[in-house]
Amino acid sequence: MKLSPQSRGFSLVELMFTVALIGVLGLLIYSILYTSSVLGAKNAAMNVAHEQARVAMMEMLQDLHSSVSLPALANTSGVPYASPAPLNAEGIAFQEWSSGPHQIKNDAAAGQNQIVLKLTTGTGNPTPAVGQHLIVPSVQIEADITAVSGGNGNFTVTLGNIYGPALTPPVTYPVSTLPIGIFGTASAGGDIVCFVTDRCSYTVANTTLGWNWKGSTKTIGNYITNPAPFSTPTTPAGALYYRFVAAIDLSTSDLQYSNRGYKSANILLNGQVPMKARLTTYQ
Repeated sequence: MKLSPQSRGFSLVELMFTVALIGVLGLLIYSILYTSSVLGAKNAAMNVAHEQARVAMMEMLQDLHSSVSLPALANTSGVPYASPAPLNAEGIAFQEWSSGPHQIKNDAAAGQNQIVLKLTTGTGNPTPAVGQHLIVPSVQIEADITAVSGGNGNFTVTLGNIYGPALTPPVTYPVSTLPIGIFGTASAGGDIVCFVTDRCSYTVANTTLGWNWKGSTKTIGNYITNPAPFSTPTTPAGALYYRFVAAIDLSTSDLQYSNRGYKSANILLNGQVPMKARLTTYQ
């Protein structure tokens, strides 16, 4: 029996052509799916980074505006640069109020390195700790707290890295003892007070934005592509612009291209911190 032309099977050429066509279509579909998955993952990661940058910018502006010291440009470790500081820096350091006012109980003569406090409860963290900063505004004394002892009504603070007012003959600060006496305290019927602050900083290192506080660092942003986002605004003549104390230009972007040459979008954020009254004189 002979087969009619209508009932015969596919030829080898037709089968090969069909297989090749299916293979090409499969490769195209796989390429589209692969590219979509890569871009989806990259953009998801960048969306998180962009959101981190937005939140970080708001936090930085708020913290810098609420600081009690004039912010200082700093390096990646949060240590302020010596004058003259660079135009743009990897970090910015400042002080935040921790507690106070605390009453100074006893007079302290020049050459001492301890003062006795009567701590005020209900004013932030009431107990000063080693590593914090102490400020006596009425006599322009500022110092690091190196040791603490005693109770709330009779609290002894040992000071180091002490700064003070301009004196004649000039004194090169910091010094290890009080450059001037603190008189007119509670023991003499006066009311001289002091405040305790925390040194803080924001820094960018290896594309990571960190918050440094009390010896610990917390990551608050990733994919930071501007390695030196902090600056101090100046006037056209080059003088310090005292209406604003700091400027931040933050950018985030994916630093790596995919193997097909795709790259996620970047985001640019900038802000300026307005000036307000300060408690400290020295950084």
